[in-house]
Amino acid sequence: MKKHMSRNTILMVVLDLVLGIVLSLYIANTGTVPAADNAATYTDGTYTASAKGCLSDVAVTVTITGGKVTGVNIDASGETPALGGKAAESLAVSLQEAGGTAGVDAVSGSTMTSDAIFTAMDDCLAQAAQ
Repeated sequence: MKKHMSRNTILMVVLDLVLGIVLSLYIANTGTVPAADNAATYTDGTYTASAKGCLSDVAVTVTITGGKVTGVNIDASGETPALGGKAAESLAVSLQEAGGTAGVDAVSGSTMTSDAIFTAMDDCLAQAAQ
């Protein structure tokens, strides 16, 4: 019986080593996921688009200078001030910093307003890319 336990112990050690090596190789070869390329070049100008939010249309105005997003203004005045209004304020900053919607999360509690803002932002950038 003691000999049988030794084999099991050796088998477990070998399996642990193999799994450790496989995991190490996987981690070494995957690296990090590259960030979205926010360096897209757009035509300078001011672009406006709107999309249906929770209670009303939400308008987004994007300013492009030097081919980059330099300003985002969101009019969500028809949305609930405590939810949609707060989402508009924080998303304007996040979208300008990100240069688009990639990597920007919806505001909790304001998903419909956030989605409308993202749709309008993407529309503005599509206009600027033409």
